[in-house]
Formats: sequence, C-alpha cells, structure tokens
Amino acid sequence: MKIVLLMIVVLISFILTRIYYGKHWKKRLQVSLQFSQETAHEGEWVSLEEVITNNKAMPLPALKVKFQLSRFMVIENQDMKHVTDHYYRNDLFSIGGFKQVTRRIPVMATRRGPYRVDGVQVVGSDIFFSKQHAWILESSTQLLVTPKNYTIGTGDLPFRTMWGDVVSKLKLYEDFSAFAGLRDYQPGDPIQKINWKASAKSGDWQVNYYDTTMDKRLHIVLHAERGPMSHEEELREELLRLGVSFTSSALSIGQSVSLECNVSGSDGGTPLMVPEGSSMGHLSTIEIGLAGIDYETIFDAKRMQQAMRERMELGDGNDFSAEEENYNTSVLYITYSLRPEFEKRIRARIRTGAPCCLVIIGEKLPTLPQELMGCTALWTPRNL
Repeated sequence: MKIVLLMIVVLISFILTRIYYGKHWKKRLQVSLQFSQETAHEGEWVSLEEVITNNKAMPLPALKVKFQLSRFMVIENQDMKHVTDHYYRNDLFSIGGFKQVTRRIPVMATRRGPYRVDGVQVVGSDIFFSKQHAWILESSTQLLVTPKNYTIGTGDLPFRTMWGDVVSKLKLYEDFSAFAGLRDYQPGDPIQKINWKASAKSGDWQVNYYDTTMDKRLHIVLHAERGPMSHEEELREELLRLGVSFTSSALSIGQSVSLECNVSGSDGGTPLMVPEGSSMGHLSTIEIGLAGIDYETIFDAKRMQQAMRERMELGDGNDFSAEEENYNTSVLYITYSLRPEFEKRIRARIRTGAPCCLVIIGEKLPTLPQELMGCTALWTPRNL
C-alpha cells in the first residue's frame, strides 16, 4: 500500500512539475543574441554573444538555443565544409535561478553584405527531461560586412605601383596660402599676382610666387559590366574592395574623395554616388554604401548621366559630372571589363591633359590604345 501511495505521490509530483514548468519556464527569461559590433570588414573576426538571463528561482536544467547563420559566416573551430545554404547552430545551457550566462562565439564573414541571425528558437526541458517547450524569438541583431580594405602604398608591390601611378598623375598647382617669394614679371603672368608695393620699391615689375602643392581631390569611378565572363563574381567583389582601399589611402594623405559606382545601392533604384568628403568618417560612409551593392541593376553611360542630372535637380550640392571635368580633381577609373563605351569616357579625359589613372582588374591587360598605356595599371585578385 505504501508503495502504491508513493507511486501516486511521485506521479502527481511529476505531473504538477510538468504543468508548472510548462507555464513558468520562460517567465522572466531573457535570451539575446548580439554581434559585438555593428560593422566589420570581410575576413575580420567578431563575436556573436549569447546572453541568457534567468530572473526567477526556478532553475532551467536544459535550455537549448537554436539559430541559423549564412553559409558565408565561418565559426571558429567548426567544420563548415559540408554547409550548403545555412549553418544551423544548437547550443545547450544549464542555468540556475537568478543566474546569467554569457557565451561568445567567434565568427567571421567571408563576403560583404548584411548578416542576420535567423530562425532563433529557445527550447526548455523540465527537471525530468520529459517534455520540451519551444519559444520562437524575433532576431533584431545584424552585422554589416564591408569590402576588405587593402593597404595601398605599403602592401604588395602591384598596389605600390598603382598608388604611385595615381600620385604621380595628381595635378600640381600653386597653393596661395604658401607664399614663397618674389620674382620678375614674365609675359603671361596674371595681373592679380603683381606685388604693387615691391614693384614700386624696386622699379621693376615684381610678382608673387607660391609653393606648389599636390591636388587634394580624388574622384573614384567604379565601373561594372554584366557578363558572362570567367570569375565574374570575384571580379565584381574586387572592384568594391579597391574602391574602399583607394578611398582609405587617399583620405590618409589628406585628399578629399568622392565616389560613383554604376551599380544600384541599397535603395535598389539609383547608382551609388557619394559626394566629396575628407574625414575618416567619410570612409565609413563609402564602406557602408559599397557593402549594400547588390548588382541587380547595372547602369550604362546614358543612364548614369541621367541619374547624375536627377541628383543635381534634387539639390544634393554635388555634380558628379563636374567632378570629372574639373582639372584640379584627379580621377581614378577602376574596372574589370574595359568596354568601348567606358574606354571612350577615359580617353576623353586624357585628351584634356587632366590627371587620371585607370586600374584594370584581371589576369592580364587587354590590348590598349597607345594613349591609355601610360596611365593604366593591372591588379590581379589573389583568388583568381
């Protein structure tokens, strides 16, 4: 009889415990997944932080947190060879009453773009491990991965060569804040340069002259084409990486940078056009803009000109076509496919004598006209 009563008590306790856990297991339970930073470069390790907080006395002996990550998000010390579309993660926690547990998972994105933690599900078991209860969370954490930033000028020899080409073609002009002295008047000197006081004192016409300084404006033109071509995806990504890399190097030596790309940005409707800026914060603006490129829409020259006119009509205060026409602005053209339409644009600028440089991404340079030979550099991506 005592055994029967004991069994009844145990059964009632078991049932009540299951009912109690079923009703209260997720009360005052907080589960959050958060990347340790909002942005990162391709190939940069960050942490995905799982924080479980149990603000009640009832312990949770077995709590599973399940979620999925993109196959382009690598987890440290994890075999990702057989991941096809998404990687499914299943983490097990045991947490007592009024406790908090934090777990940091090192992750690295191998491609640019936005990454979210999707399909987050919390599964709790009662103390007897007899029943599981599921709770689906809405994930709000996101990591924006920007194109890789190469060190141009101090890295590999091809980069030093290319950056040297760009710098050597930057136009030198007189810096009127850097007075250097006086010299005799020469035919063709503008009247504004005449130093009247010095001329009256010496009896001969004297003009001011100034130190020259390097042009501090760089306009970057990223030009994409639609295939088919071998390694097209890698070439497209390398185009954006070079855009970030040259921007970073130019800003570091005091240049102001504007950028245009004939591909739709994150808004999906217009090409990416970033007005001139000179602060290192401007680099973040360009990085974020290029991270959102989707290659769904590629604009030809005619549509690019129309988009530029529309931007001017909206009063953005930056005429991108004027940037290229300005002789005191160096223009850096970057492409992986030198089509006749784009080549025509570059040749037109070269003929004006204005400073410019062309970087072609690929395994070898195509056959080029003579006027392009002296201002063209080749960059071969490491993955080709």
